[in-house]
Amino acid sequence: MTAQSATLKIFVLRHGQSELNHENIFCGWIDARLTEKGKSQAAHSGELIKQYCEEHNVPLPQIGYTSRLVRTQQTMEAILNQLHLRPDFQVIGGDAAQLKQLPFPNETDSDVIPVLQTWRLNERHYGSWQGQRKPKILKEYGDEEYMYIRRDYQGKPPHADLNLEMVQQRGEVGSLTGYEFKEPNRQQKYAVEEGQGEKLPESESLKEVVDRINPFLDNVVLRFGKEQNLASCLVVGHGSSVRSILKVFDNISDDDIKDIDIPNGIPLVLELNRNDFSPVKRFYLDPESAVINAAKVRKEGFEKNP
Repeated sequence: MTAQSATLKIFVLRHGQSELNHENIFCGWIDARLTEKGKSQAAHSGELIKQYCEEHNVPLPQIGYTSRLVRTQQTMEAILNQLHLRPDFQVIGGDAAQLKQLPFPNETDSDVIPVLQTWRLNERHYGSWQGQRKPKILKEYGDEEYMYIRRDYQGKPPHADLNLEMVQQRGEVGSLTGYEFKEPNRQQKYAVEEGQGEKLPESESLKEVVDRINPFLDNVVLRFGKEQNLASCLVVGHGSSVRSILKVFDNISDDDIKDIDIPNGIPLVLELNRNDFSPVKRFYLDPESAVINAAKVRKEGFEKNP
């Protein structure tokens, strides 16, 4: 597809601000859309990627990956619009063995790139915390337990009651459940995954997010990068899925990962050695904003979002 490059550059970022980010609510698998600020962040990310590629003679991303949640799709669309590219979205599922059989999508036009959407890039499932306001959960659990469940590698919220999560299937009023927002109907949204026998989570620790992302990175992102001689690709994920990607590629310890915070809508470049995919370097395209906004992520629940 391209001339062999010494490194593979992966542009990875957390989606732009969502409606629930703005309201300080645990979003998880709830299908919140981008705010106007989030759309602006996504468009700016596209500008940063375009500028970087032009200045460093790097091809624009040749394939994209998003989660199955709409906020990552909206972010991808806004970025590609700035790059004058059009996405060809394709939902994929499957376990590790099935992913190995996935063919590289055919190119249909010079300004169209394939964008593969997978639940493996979804946000961490926050269990019964989904749809709950962070200050409320903080008050209920206390500072120490709140930060352990939210940030520690093994921390895990209580399981969701899927009878309540799926209440919209029966046409009941959401306020009866105590949840302010709902996860999408799994049987409809995740029909591909359900049909392949995937076991979708009802709550997750960061470790479990790493476990589900790992085969996708190996069998899709890195395999396609090597087989197709890609110079760059674009991954739009979530706070927890981006943290998981960093943990895998940079071999961050279980203890140190709790101190990594991911800001909304700022591209991070992961540069990997093509021979063995070992990390060469990583850096934000807007490092000053990344530091400021990552600090705000750390304080979520303790302070009101702007």
